[in-house]
Amino acid sequence: MLNFEHLKLIKGNQIKEIINIEKHNLPYPSLNEVNFLAFNESDTGYHNELYGYIESEGWLSEYKNGKEQRPYIRLKKNGQTQSEQKILSEYIRHQIHHPENTYNQPFTADELVQSISEMRAFIVGKENA
Repeated sequence: MLNFEHLKLIKGNQIKEIINIEKHNLPYPSLNEVNFLAFNESDTGYHNELYGYIESEGWLSEYKNGKEQRPYIRLKKNGQTQSEQKILSEYIRHQIHHPENTYNQPFTADELVQSISEMRAFIVGKENA
């Protein structure tokens, strides 16, 4: 029942400013997305939703194509490690889903914002294509 075009952000104490919320990227209502659009709050839940949406649409290979990669150490089930290369969004996703793996440098808040912004831009590009 959540329609983004009906959401408004009211800012200010003495003088009220009403701001329209930017158009959503996900095909379903997401409170994580509302928090990002209305309050610039970047969280791992929204990151997961965007990554999962790109993956479910079959766009992941295209999204990853040509992006800068960084070293990532995968922790295998048998306890051994394996060196891999991951783009930022994938690096963050792996850290979210595998907190038991402490072999990698934690992602920063700025990197989380960057990754979310890159995925949002990619989705917009796909929708406008």
